[in-house]
Amino acid sequence: MTLSAKRKELFYTELTKLADAGFGIREAARTMIESGVPAAERELLEQVDAALESGKSIGQAFREAGVSQLERVLVEAGEISGRPAPAFQHLTNYFGMVAEAKRQAWQAMIYPLVLLHLGLLLAAIPVRAGLDGLDVNLLATRFVVSLGVTYALIAGGCFLGRGLLKKAPRSEAVDRRLNALPFIGRARKSLALARFARVYHAALLAGLPMRETVRMAGEASQSGQLAAAAGRIEAAVREGGAVGPMLAAEPVFPKAFARSYATAEESGKLDEDMDRWAKHFAADSIERVSRLSVVLPKLGYALIVAFVVWKILAFYAGYYGAIEKELGWSADYEIGIASSHESAISR
Repeated sequence: MTLSAKRKELFYTELTKLADAGFGIREAARTMIESGVPAAERELLEQVDAALESGKSIGQAFREAGVSQLERVLVEAGEISGRPAPAFQHLTNYFGMVAEAKRQAWQAMIYPLVLLHLGLLLAAIPVRAGLDGLDVNLLATRFVVSLGVTYALIAGGCFLGRGLLKKAPRSEAVDRRLNALPFIGRARKSLALARFARVYHAALLAGLPMRETVRMAGEASQSGQLAAAAGRIEAAVREGGAVGPMLAAEPVFPKAFARSYATAEESGKLDEDMDRWAKHFAADSIERVSRLSVVLPKLGYALIVAFVVWKILAFYAGYYGAIEKELGWSADYEIGIASSHESAISR
């Protein structure tokens, strides 16, 4: 389902509302189609309805409709538990969090981008513009070229970043390096832990075996580090070990989370505790993205302002240098004429 986070939030909000009211998934899908949902959502619901009519499970129907791994796992957990509404609510909360984080990030980058274009325009002004007049065609050419180079560098950075992000869910090493980045890494880790806790909570409600719960949560976290840790914990559980001690032994999990898990496991309150941690990690993700949306623009402002100031100083240095050169050439010329004139008189 190639939808934005905001549209997914609205999509799962409607499914949550209908499931909570007692609608079956097929009845809910048809009700949403009749309400006039957008084309992409309508296509997904029709695919789900057709798959269910052919005898497939809800999880299989959503998987064939092309949803993400996180969505598939939560829907399957909701189906197994017979409580689809909480699973859809988890997805509503998650995509709402992602949508808000993206909105803050884009909003924060507006002014730095405007300032960047202003800096590029100033950099394109020729040094001799004050002496020879401004050549608009030359200015436009230099500005377009600098703009093209800047966009190419940004596109290259985005391409490299997306490549690393695609590798991160499968590579523990890549994920660790991305999580080590200042500011960005902590936000990524909180998002991954939020996904882990949400799926873990849904699997607990579904009554899945603990080894299956750990595996599904690790895969749905979209973090190579968490997936690798979950794999090691799953192997220990298969041999009869408890999750709590293994969780505490994995450095990727916060110590407070590991301690809380151990006490909740002993007290039989694991589902409530995991729900609380899912909400905590989600709130922490939003807070860190909010900080990021403040810090990164300020850093961008500082760099771009420094660039603009440097270009202004370079422009005026070149401008006055050109004036001095012109005056120096003129003075040398006048001295030369005077010397020639004195020589002629003396002869």
